Amino acid sequence: MLHPSLSIAVALSLSACARHTTVSTAHQHVDNPGRRVVSAEAIERTGARTAWEALQRTVPFFLFKDGNNGSAGRIEHRGRSSIMLRDQPMIVMDGVELNDFAPLSVMPAYDIEQIEVLSGIDATTYYGTGATKGVIRITTKAAGS
Repeated sequence: MLHPSLSIAVALSLSACARHTTVSTAHQHVDNPGRRVVSAEAIERTGARTAWEALQRTVPFFLFKDGNNGSAGRIEHRGRSSIMLRDQPMIVMDGVELNDFAPLSVMPAYDIEQIEVLSGIDATTYYGTGATKGVIRITTKAAGS
């Protein structure tokens, strides 16, 4: 049987190691709980034709609702929401915030280099309190070169 203070130290060490693990799945790369990266290869594997479809198929924690004419509509955070606070994540494409999502429904998915999803403290650290529901950063191949 371990000494109580030794078992606490071991438990703390293991929990610290668990935070810095890297998990890679077929669609995304997670290097910390507040940041997920979806590569161009993962987007291609989904069969998405537009950037809007790529977001729908690869970005977790958000609901992507189509508009009346099949174009990009609303993006909502899954789970609890507020009637007072902004419910949509901030969408940033090549460093510019998008206020209208319609261009995403006509932009080809193969133009996307990567999609990065920031949540929680990571989102507010980079983008301030307007990003409390998260940030979806889209980097296009033209900007990446």
